[in-house]
Amino acid sequence: MRVLGVEIASKDINIALLETQNGMFYLPECRARKLTCHNVDKSSDLQYFQKSVAKLIEDYKIDQIVIRERMRKGKFAGSAEGFKLEAVLQLIHQCEVVLMNSATQSAIAKKFPMTIPFAETGLKKFQQQAFEVAYAQLSDPTGRVEQARQYEIAKRKERREERREEETDED
Repeated sequence: MRVLGVEIASKDINIALLETQNGMFYLPECRARKLTCHNVDKSSDLQYFQKSVAKLIEDYKIDQIVIRERMRKGKFAGSAEGFKLEAVLQLIHQCEVVLMNSATQSAIAKKFPMTIPFAETGLKKFQQQAFEVAYAQLSDPTGRVEQARQYEIAKRKERREERREEETDED
């Protein structure tokens, strides 16, 4: 399976191509490390950006795009430009597009730690987040870690509710 990891940074997307075969990870050569949409307010630029990504998908036979999800509000919220690029990527029909939040990525990294340091991959430093999100997706393609995480969250909520009910019964 070939996955294109994407980290959105303003008008750019940093990308890393990662593949797994028989349990081994490979970093295929890719002609691009970063793609830019010069003006996200012009529909022609957005269409060109989308076509560029679609051509990359076609040329490298990419099965899935996994985007590192950004927060919608708060101190580290993503920009409007970034959300436009995210939407453009999600509308590409050639392959499946998945968003992965940082909590899921961290949980997967705990369960499936990287076997080699990032510095030895040969990728540029700005591609690290894209590589890590692609690695997480390939390490847990069925989403079992996220299911376990959601189950644990639900259990904690349930225990809190039980404690609240016990406290109100005692009053």
